[in-house]
Amino acid sequence: TVLVGNYLDEFAPDLIHMFSPAFLSLSGMVFGRRRNIPIIANYQTDLPGYAEHYGLHFLSQPARDILRYIHNGCHLTLVPTKSTLSELRSWGFHRLRRWGRGVDLGRFNPNRRSQAWRERLLNGRDPDSLVCIYVGRLANEKRVDLLLETARTPGIALTIIGDGALREELETRFAGTGAHFMGYLLGDDLAAAYASADVFMFTGPSETFGQVAMEAQASGLPAVVINRGGVADLVMDGVTGFLRADDPKAFASAAKRLRDDPDLRVRLAQAARRHAEHHPWEAIMAQLEGYYREAVRLNERYKRVYQPQTLSLPDLLNPGKWMGLSDE
Repeated sequence: TVLVGNYLDEFAPDLIHMFSPAFLSLSGMVFGRRRNIPIIANYQTDLPGYAEHYGLHFLSQPARDILRYIHNGCHLTLVPTKSTLSELRSWGFHRLRRWGRGVDLGRFNPNRRSQAWRERLLNGRDPDSLVCIYVGRLANEKRVDLLLETARTPGIALTIIGDGALREELETRFAGTGAHFMGYLLGDDLAAAYASADVFMFTGPSETFGQVAMEAQASGLPAVVINRGGVADLVMDGVTGFLRADDPKAFASAAKRLRDDPDLRVRLAQAARRHAEHHPWEAIMAQLEGYYREAVRLNERYKRVYQPQTLSLPDLLNPGKWMGLSDE
């Protein structure tokens, strides 16, 4: 805490914006509050949900309590989707504001489609196959296993883009299905891969947002995603893609439907691109500037009712007592 305080004293910020707040951010929150600096925090990682996925159930509630304390000590908490906002509100988080994410519409664009990249995605499989891609880390909480039935479906070529601790296990589980593991792709290579595929699929139920779903839709891909977590807010069921339950057969059924109905696939692809065009980074950053101004106004109101003093441990453990801010 002393080290963080020294760095911030030297920098003298007008506002503190904390990303993925955890234990380090506790220092930043306390420092900022004691010096009457407005503080905004992002909620973008579902740590309680990750604890559940890794079998550490006993850590889920303590993680939730710690995060609630840190976030309620800030002027505003920014959340990326409506579903995440509703969940946090039910957990007792206050002063929540929705701040989504943008997408680079120039980089992630259907115009990047190329036959060379399509052949790389196919990796020797039938060129007439429906190319379905997953993009993301290979970890327990991503539930890539839900794509097993899709990988076994005739006429579908599943390509998994990404890497992680679960890769070797997943390669064993998908052996014999024809699924192709490409490893990580970045930048223009990733953009070309999106645009050269036919369908995007995502299975992670613990996402607070799901940036890859926005990138895929901007690239002109229908998105088949799990109907849980923040990623479900990004896809309009039956319009830009499909929402599916955490059932391998449900994902395979959606892929088969798109394989067998090219006209539907084209309609969803075009709608997906139009949907993404409503989320340029310029608009997202303008919204963030508005939240900065709101945090400054809240801080000014707080300073009028609170006189700086040394905070006791009981006070620090009860942000609502010493912040002088409303819950909303």
